[in-house]
Amino acid sequence: MISQLASPSVCVIDDEKQDYEPILASLNELFVSSVHLSGAIEGLPPVPFDKVRLVFLDLHLSGTIGKDAASYTANYFRRAISTDTAPIVVVIWSKYAADKVPSEEVPPEDQETEAQLFERTLLEAEPKYQGRLIFVKMSKPKSDDRPQDWTSVLKTEIANALQNQPAIDLLWAWDRLVKDGCTKVSQDLTVVAQAAIPGAARDLKDGLKATMQQLAKAQAAGDLSLVTAPKHLLTVMTQLLVDQLEHPGGVASVAAHGDWLSQTPPGVVSANFPAQMNGFLLTSDIRPEAGIYVPGTVYWIKDSSKFPSAFGKEVDDLLAMWTPQASTKWADWKRDAMPVLIELSPICDLAQGNRVNSLLVGGVVAPASYSVKKGGDAFGEIAAKFHLRWPLGGFAAGDVVLGYCHRFKTTLPAGQLADWLEAWFRLRDLPLAAIRNANAAHSARVGYVSLN
Repeated sequence: MISQLASPSVCVIDDEKQDYEPILASLNELFVSSVHLSGAIEGLPPVPFDKVRLVFLDLHLSGTIGKDAASYTANYFRRAISTDTAPIVVVIWSKYAADKVPSEEVPPEDQETEAQLFERTLLEAEPKYQGRLIFVKMSKPKSDDRPQDWTSVLKTEIANALQNQPAIDLLWAWDRLVKDGCTKVSQDLTVVAQAAIPGAARDLKDGLKATMQQLAKAQAAGDLSLVTAPKHLLTVMTQLLVDQLEHPGGVASVAAHGDWLSQTPPGVVSANFPAQMNGFLLTSDIRPEAGIYVPGTVYWIKDSSKFPSAFGKEVDDLLAMWTPQASTKWADWKRDAMPVLIELSPICDLAQGNRVNSLLVGGVVAPASYSVKKGGDAFGEIAAKFHLRWPLGGFAAGDVVLGYCHRFKTTLPAGQLADWLEAWFRLRDLPLAAIRNANAAHSARVGYVSLN
């Protein structure tokens, strides 16, 4: 149970007691929780910390200097701080950060400092840190030069070292906002827990358990089991959290950043930025535990020979909806485009276990150099190109477009995934809703004969 709280966001890595005790005291007086690592291999966490936002790092953890010190500290950092978390502010806090590292092969004016040597050594040893770390410096005076009340001075120096980082400050404000939202949800659940068990007063732990049981049961709508209950509770808790994040108080917590946020970004946005960002906004990974035929899932047709059993048409007939087989471009199109199916079933049917069949519509994923825009209400496309992060079946990751044709729709039994399909990625709820609404409108078209 206690392991649920093991998620440090600030880490101090220093091996000298007379150094790390003052900075830990300063962080404590700033009411910032932190974890300390001594630089000894036996003190490393079992797996690297993946939620760290700020690291105070001494460069000399092994009693050596120069290249040996840089190599040891870089190796220790890699084993302490995960490459998956970002961005991380690394405050190099060392008495020797600005000292030059002597080298006979390099002129004195071009020799690296201890800090520069460490940064280069770390990024060469682990390229995944590239673009994820922000290095800043904070001076660490030698023992004879330290002020009497060094702990108080350190608080000011910490604030100064972290200046001029408005985007990082906003991300940390967002992180705080989410944590505050979780706290508020916990407070609200504690209040209603008093009424969760009628009759005589019960322990809070019993009331909270009953509250969560009621929420899981309400979301399940009959589909409640030891397997589905956690998922149903998580759905409700997420909705409660979103309510807190959208509260006016949440906006107030980041309002101080309005000045720079409202300014036009400098320079020209790189050509791949929109697609990269759209990849996150429009799509998400497949959760293995989510189940089969989850709404929004895009399926790769891995065995096209079985496609006719569901549609009465060949896969080539689906591809030909965008480029006719008689076209001179057909060979390139067939080589480059990936036919897919998109699951459109209502999420409530999945959550409640009422779904008999899965509703799927045919579509295509193609490199962004192609156009899938077609006229007529039988066709649609995701409005913007996006970066596909998951290569599959010979289709490489890259910028893509996604189109669909409402004439190719089918239902498949929801209880077992067809052996000719493989889940690829998932569309987020709003893009999915746009496809679902267009599909419903296409299905509801009315045609009739009349005489004048």
